[in-house]
Amino acid sequence: MKKIIFLILAFVSIVQAQELKFSTGQVGLDFSGLAVSSKGGENKFDKYSPLKAGLLSAVVPGGGQFYTKSYFKSALFFTAEVALWVVYFSYTKKGDEQTIRFKQYADENWSVVDYAEWMNQWMTKYGTPDAPIIRITQDPNLKPWQRLNWSELNAAERYIGQRAGGFSHTLPFYGEQQYYELIGKYHQYAPGWNDFDRNFVPEDVSELKPTQKFKFYSFERGKANDFYSVASASAFILVANHILSAVDAVITAMLNNRRIETETKLSYDLITGLNARVKLKLEF
Repeated sequence: MKKIIFLILAFVSIVQAQELKFSTGQVGLDFSGLAVSSKGGENKFDKYSPLKAGLLSAVVPGGGQFYTKSYFKSALFFTAEVALWVVYFSYTKKGDEQTIRFKQYADENWSVVDYAEWMNQWMTKYGTPDAPIIRITQDPNLKPWQRLNWSELNAAERYIGQRAGGFSHTLPFYGEQQYYELIGKYHQYAPGWNDFDRNFVPEDVSELKPTQKFKFYSFERGKANDFYSVASASAFILVANHILSAVDAVITAMLNNRRIETETKLSYDLITGLNARVKLKLEF
């Protein structure tokens, strides 16, 4: 055994501190004994900019994933984006079409003149002498909403509300979004529907009940609101898809940018004996 060690040390004395290079690393000799070390080079990989990846996906979901060559996730985010836009435009269109239908139905079956005439009946029957009777023009060529003064209409609503309760709202001008909402939502507007019993003028206006056309209109208006709700939800998810895709792209780029470096060392010392060491370094 001593002869073998002597031969090794003799060989070491010949090569002196020279280095032997190999394609896979580097081998060196240490005269404190015998040491063989190998240091592996860095793994080769494509480096990606997390900022660029995030911005690409923020603009077009899946763009950052495509940039970092995560093609499956890129397809998922982009497909979700396309599907959500289809849902948004489709249900917005359905909502618009349904809105046109229920507004047309209201214009054909609900009249502000009928509503005003019923309030005049109530004020004449149960009101005081100073009740704000609504003046109604009898010109048949005018549209119903053109045949009366809207401020007088609202004054009558407030008067009945103060005298009897039950009239909790004043009607916005014709054509406004609230106009079409209120006439199919609150019972005080039941007298404006053309299937309402004109002879029913109770002192307690809370006895007013919705007619069949009132109920049908409410249902049709509700369908439009449901369509718009789906469109709004898809718009919210669209924004979330952009954010999630951007965050995922940044993380993916950072993970792909990791660097791995390895170093192994095997040595023999006359005093300590055989020593081995392996080092792994991971950088981001």
